[in-house]
Order: sequence, then structure tokens, then C-alpha cells
Amino acid sequence: MSDLFSKNCWYAIGGSTALEAGGVSPARLFGEERVVWRGEDGASHVWQNQCIHRGMRLQYGFVDQNRLSCRYHGWRFGGDGKCANIPAHPDMTPPDDFCVPAYPSAENNGLIWTTTGKPDDSPPDLSGCVNLTFCRSIVIDTNPTEVDKAVSALASSSRVAPGVTAVETSADETIIIAIQPVDGEKTQLHVLTAAADTTAARRRASTWARQFRWQVENVVGAETASQNAA
Repeated sequence: MSDLFSKNCWYAIGGSTALEAGGVSPARLFGEERVVWRGEDGASHVWQNQCIHRGMRLQYGFVDQNRLSCRYHGWRFGGDGKCANIPAHPDMTPPDDFCVPAYPSAENNGLIWTTTGKPDDSPPDLSGCVNLTFCRSIVIDTNPTEVDKAVSALASSSRVAPGVTAVETSADETIIIAIQPVDGEKTQLHVLTAAADTTAARRRASTWARQFRWQVENVVGAETASQNAA
């Protein structure tokens, strides 16, 4: 993957409103599997998507109050990633090293952010955009570098932060696009809209995102294939 995307940057991996209390969802960043979950207390967490017991993907687990439980043998892990309970040994206090690897996570401006590295700063501050509302996430079957080039090539685009771009649409509305480098062949966009009429604006932003995906997968993809064959 291009050096354009540093592993020490923050990347959006989903919308805050898309993950309700008790919700569990898989994510992928730079080819590494993650599980994103929210406790009943409202706190979100980003962990390695694998139980330390038998390797079951934790995305199939469930939230028990503020613990994530593995679906296989029911091991429960607290918000800090440490194992809090082993059903087969109810009287046992799990050792401190019985712990699922956790990754930095934060929420702001309607997005859930994480990183695979060690950022020097906080996630991008998008508070300058008024009426900012999460719209949708959309997967594009094209590598992140080409998607970023396509976003940057838009006539009315301006870079806000690494992987985050503001775009003025033909409807004179601002859309914020946050790029998630899923792996070397796939990208996910998280789209927010800044408009007063939220419901209608979300529909317009969603339509824009689908059209952009088609453009990248069919036009940009064809041009890239042609260049590689030359």
C-alpha cells in the first residue's frame, strides 16, 4: 500500500449512530481484523477480532452489560480487554495476562476512530462544519490510493486531515469523506453531511456516494487496468 496512508494516523471505521449500545461489528484496517463494540454504558471499544481462548472471532460475540462475551465458550472481557469471567471456572480469578489486545479508539464528530500505530495527536477536529451528521458507510472495491486520488481530483474538494476530505456538491452542500484503508484492494468511505435539512441531505449524500463508487470502480478502475497493461 502507498505511503500516503500512515499507520500512525487516525482513521474512521464507522459512524457513531451505526453502533448502538450492545452492538458488535467487525472492521478491517490495513488488512488487520478488528471488532468494534459498545457497552451498555455507551463506551465504544476497538479490539483485535479474536478471542484469546480458541481464536473465535469476537464479532460473533455478544455484549453482557459492559463486557464482550465470546460466542464459543462464553469468556467475558471487560472494557479494558481483560478477561473478567470464565463460565467453565466460575470461582477462578483470570490472570491479568488473559487479555484481548485493544487499540486506541475515540469518538468525535459522529465517527468512531482508531489506529494501528501511535498517533501524536487526537482524531481530526471537524467541528468547523456546522450541522455535521453521519450519513452512511460505503465499500469501494478499489485500493485506497486510487480512491484518495479520485477524491482529490474532484473540482470542489479540499483536504481536511490525512484521509479526510471536504467536498462541495452540485447542490451547494458540504460532504465530509473519511477514508478507511481496508486492505490493498478495498476501501471504505464514511460519509457525513453538513446541512440543516438532515433527512433530505442524507438522502442526497447517499446518492452522491453511490454515484462516486460507480465512477471509481468502473471508470477509474478501467483506466488503472489499462495503464497497468500498457
